[in-house]
Amino acid sequence: MERTNQKSIMLGVLFLIMTFLFTRGFYAPFFVLVIALLLLVAFFNEEKRVIAWMVVSFFLGNLLLVYTDNYIESFRLSPYSLVMTSQLLLWIPILMISYVIKQFNQVISPYLQKPILRGEIRLPFRIVCSLRKFCIIICLFSTLSIIGLLLLKREEMQWHPFLFILLFSSIHALLEEVLWRGLLLPKLITITNQQLGIVVTSMAFGINTTMFGFSIMISIIYIFLGLFFGFLTIRFKSIFPSVIVHFSVTTLLLILGWIVIPL
Repeated sequence: MERTNQKSIMLGVLFLIMTFLFTRGFYAPFFVLVIALLLLVAFFNEEKRVIAWMVVSFFLGNLLLVYTDNYIESFRLSPYSLVMTSQLLLWIPILMISYVIKQFNQVISPYLQKPILRGEIRLPFRIVCSLRKFCIIICLFSTLSIIGLLLLKREEMQWHPFLFILLFSSIHALLEEVLWRGLLLPKLITITNQQLGIVVTSMAFGINTTMFGFSIMISIIYIFLGLFFGFLTIRFKSIFPSVIVHFSVTTLLLILGWIVIPL
């Protein structure tokens, strides 16, 4: 294996380890790895240097997010306001990573655009479908799934909580996809390949959910969902199909009670 690939894989593995340590609260070894990564930056080429600084800014942004969230909780805001503010704080790591990318005079992301609907997609069982038709199917399936589950739980679900769930899922899905598939995925692909980029971001994405109190089972589900989101993003050259699916899955999990909003 070439040294370049070894360094790329090392960066990916290091990112996963740091994500695990950070989300589980093992801050002493986490900061040791941060210092080690900063020392290694001098030995990287520009593409890997960008990734290294993106990783550092990602965790610094999350630290700032946590401290800001704790500070906001000291104010007498409604539980709904606190939850929405917590979600909007995801802009902190997004903006910090974007700043790093711009400092290297690179495009922030090639996936923050409309989906490319030209071409075909090959599905299991030798099914070939146009991208446009596949996108329509995704939208219809997502909408019908939410409506169907809502009808099944119409006696339990009230309109005010349901509208809040929709708003929460919309903001959560958009910002998460901008961060993971919009910013981190394309840069990881540049130093590895599509398969490794999708795998690393998906595993880190799933591990990162434990920071928000999600169970291990939900984290595993999100790892597999991350693989699907990554596939959609690569195929459509856009994060917006994955935003739709992410929104639908989060909404369904909240309605089912598998994920609980801390109100």
